[in-house]
Amino acid sequence: MTPAEETARRLARGRALFNRGSYFEAHEVWEEAWLSEEGEARRILQGLIQIAAAGHKATVQKQAAGCVRLLEAGLARLAVASEDFAGVALARFRRGVKETLREARRWERGERRSLGRSAFALLEEASKKR
Repeated sequence: MTPAEETARRLARGRALFNRGSYFEAHEVWEEAWLSEEGEARRILQGLIQIAAAGHKATVQKQAAGCVRLLEAGLARLAVASEDFAGVALARFRRGVKETLREARRWERGERRSLGRSAFALLEEASKKR
């Protein structure tokens, strides 16, 4: 499924915000797109929104349990998404978010003191090679 042109623009804007660690702002931009989409695009956007909210829980609110819950929910929504979506590399992102989730669970268990921006995967452009 190809998202609407406006959704693609919002996805790119949210990606830039997310990668800067502006998780709340990325969430807001993606939510605007989510409101106008349906089907697979809506599900993918919801997953991204939840992962951005997890970043906010970790870096601003310092809530380990909420971070873990949102990462799990976001990954579940992205689990069956295509490798690339509207110019973003979802397969790479999913792998990175799984590592973030492992670290968030360690934080929740008290095995680490916090979870900062460096623990969060970047959402890359689909054309970039890694």
